[in-house]
Amino acid sequence: MNNQIEIDPSVFLEQAEYIQPDDFGRWTVAHPQEETIIKKLTSPGAKLITGPRGCGKTTILLKALHTAAEKNTLAAYVNYKTSLKLEPFYKQNANAQFWFVQWMLLKIYDGLYDGLHILPNAKVKALSITREDIKKNIRSIENGLIDKIQEDSLKSLDDLQNEIENLLRANSLSRCILLLDDAAHAFSQEQQEDFFEFFRKIKSRSISPKAAIYPGVTSFSPSFHIGHDAEEISVWINPTDVNYVAFMEGLLRNRFPEEVFSKLSENPTLLKLIIYAANGMPRYMLNMINTLAYGEDDESNGELSNLKLERVSTLKAIDKCFTSTLNIYRSLKKKLPIYHDFIERGDSFFETLISTIKNFNKGGEADRQTTIIGIKNPIESEVAKVLGFLEYAGLVSPSGDSKRGAKGVYELYAIHNASIVSRNVFYSSRGINPNNYVQAFETKSNQIYPRVTTETIFNTKEVSALFELSLPPCSKCQTPRINEDAKYCIKCGSELTLVSVFEQIVNQDIDVLPLTKRRIQSIKKHSKIRKIKDILMDLDRRQLRSVPMIGEIWAKRIANYAEEQIA
Repeated sequence: MNNQIEIDPSVFLEQAEYIQPDDFGRWTVAHPQEETIIKKLTSPGAKLITGPRGCGKTTILLKALHTAAEKNTLAAYVNYKTSLKLEPFYKQNANAQFWFVQWMLLKIYDGLYDGLHILPNAKVKALSITREDIKKNIRSIENGLIDKIQEDSLKSLDDLQNEIENLLRANSLSRCILLLDDAAHAFSQEQQEDFFEFFRKIKSRSISPKAAIYPGVTSFSPSFHIGHDAEEISVWINPTDVNYVAFMEGLLRNRFPEEVFSKLSENPTLLKLIIYAANGMPRYMLNMINTLAYGEDDESNGELSNLKLERVSTLKAIDKCFTSTLNIYRSLKKKLPIYHDFIERGDSFFETLISTIKNFNKGGEADRQTTIIGIKNPIESEVAKVLGFLEYAGLVSPSGDSKRGAKGVYELYAIHNASIVSRNVFYSSRGINPNNYVQAFETKSNQIYPRVTTETIFNTKEVSALFELSLPPCSKCQTPRINEDAKYCIKCGSELTLVSVFEQIVNQDIDVLPLTKRRIQSIKKHSKIRKIKDILMDLDRRQLRSVPMIGEIWAKRIANYAEEQIA
């Protein structure tokens, strides 16, 4: 008798916005501070929720959307993750800001339709622009076809504010909340600054904007000030929190069938090791379970028999998680090309942090192990920028500061737990003992850690001199630019053109996607897809589905991977 159980691949969906509503309700679990966070998101006032990729910001925003409806509050959820499609406007069009704001307005109008649909007993559900025209205009702007947009369908900030006020009066509501997701992650620096001006201006007594931002890569407008213009709320769940393991286990219990969760629970030590390695990011935990279910072959059927937790396979899954996190950091070289040198140096900087902590832990007992390092203040602005990029990827997390009297003040940073396991940072023994590692994660002291200075890390007293902005040279004679504001080449006099980050990203080969070599070879053999933009242009996924072993679920997953490159 065949008692193998197949795992529905949809349970491994990483982004909450792609999960079906019925599944979302069943699969999610309450955040330890959910009641407080949701209350702030559904109350008056502007808020910014922050945390590294995969920590659950979208889930919290979607929960706030439905909670607002239950409180008879109008809410609109808007995802701005594809905003980089508009970045070429800033290189080619003098009216870039106008079209970017127009796009943001249309996305909010689209979100209002959804919000009115889920609002119980809404009396007025129509807006001054039809859903069809909204969708059409959004597509036209994203594709650069602005000449196809009718002038009478253009909107202004005043139009949106007045229309929201009218909706509130017609439906006897007191407030509208705007839940703006991926607001300062996908945007270019110019877009981010324009967004925060928009965010500041749309706020009123009856309109409360809330936005999800990312640490380390956010550029606020000069007139925007955190604390004054918006309160910042962290939603990242620290692995040292008392409720952390229970929260992650609850997520697994809700997401998977009972038989699957029982299978995972057969080895509680290895399951805990995976949970700690996820470092507070549910997405990473699901990715590791995905690796265990499918192995290295993403074309397998994911039968339950492949999901047995064993030491070797678990450590491989954790190592893959760390590599994936490191690649998110390294991908910033494409998304933020001007900081290419910073990110390169940050790579070796991070490795030095790991080796320093590893040497410090050597020979210590479980309660003498640490994931924290102290860096002495003042920290150069260039190094602070690098730390911000590492924080965005989730490789480091700020953990406060430590005042050491005459010895100075140290900024504390915790290193990603997957890197601790992958690089065998605890104990420094030859092999990894899962029991010892779990014990160390559970009992380690946050008061014991190595202390360093940036001068010792980089082995120089002139740390700032090591970092240079990577400005694109003259396209005609390749002479370096003298500064980022230069308009003409100092050698040949040619006009200096700006490089589109979006074009650079979408023209990458598909081998940068998190797919096996065999999968990539199969796609190239059986379709015309070669670059990321080929996947983005395959709107109905017909090309992808023509490839053997790629059905509806995998086609959607690969399309999501491509979208994540520009998000």
